[in-house]
Amino acid sequence: MEHEIAQISAYTNIGITLVLFILLVIVTSIFCYKPDEDNDSSIQSTLDFGLSNESRLYRLRWYSKSGPMNIPERRSLFPGDFDLLTLRLNGVNLQIATVSYRVYYVADLSPTPTLLGEISFQLEGTPGLGVISVLRNTSPASSVSVTLRNKAIYD
Repeated sequence: MEHEIAQISAYTNIGITLVLFILLVIVTSIFCYKPDEDNDSSIQSTLDFGLSNESRLYRLRWYSKSGPMNIPERRSLFPGDFDLLTLRLNGVNLQIATVSYRVYYVADLSPTPTLLGEISFQLEGTPGLGVISVLRNTSPASSVSVTLRNKAIYD
């Protein structure tokens, strides 16, 4: 028995194949990952739209929004204030959002000020091109286009 070689192997062909298969699954899942379509990670760019309150009589208070846009940073636009409205774009598809403001007299700072009306804007955009338009205006304030992506409110 002195000259016999004893060989013990812990590896089998099935075990090696199983380990290689697991490594193949891990590598393909890392390099072939595709994010969900409903996830916000599909947002590729944004467009900024400007809204300025150039009136002396009115203040605008943000009321509602719909569509792929951020909530405005300024909840109230007093005379002389400016705010950026950001539309989130997804690829090259046309994106549409709306935002509404309620209009009050600037001097009326009571807890329940008298509502003068409402102004609703529609933001439309694709990468590099956007336009803001007035959907509805029931207030005495008037809206003027400064550029395609900027509106100003006047008395």
